[in-house]
Amino acid sequence: MADDSADWTPDLTIAESKIHGYLLNLDHRKGRHKARVLLACGFTQSGGDLLVSALFRHARPSQLVREFADVYGRKFVYEGPLESPDGRNPQFRSVWQSKPGDPRRFFCTAYPL
Repeated sequence: MADDSADWTPDLTIAESKIHGYLLNLDHRKGRHKARVLLACGFTQSGGDLLVSALFRHARPSQLVREFADVYGRKFVYEGPLESPDGRNPQFRSVWQSKPGDPRRFFCTAYPL
């Protein structure tokens, strides 16, 4: 097995509400379009932990396309395939935010490209 430990991002955090209340919620005003794509790729409301794991794997250094400062700290933008249960692995962008003095990166959003 190859050692890919250098291609992961430490201290990623995703609020549960971002998964069930937003990304996998067909009734959410902004999230419903994302939910349609994610549900079609095999993610489910009851299996939200699969989406969390996929988003953690998505935010790896090899997929970082942009990093910049804003008024809240630093933003990190990742692009590439999102590993999905059905193997389609659609191209996605995920955005994460860090706060000054806090090494954690908090999940903001993700959407298909």
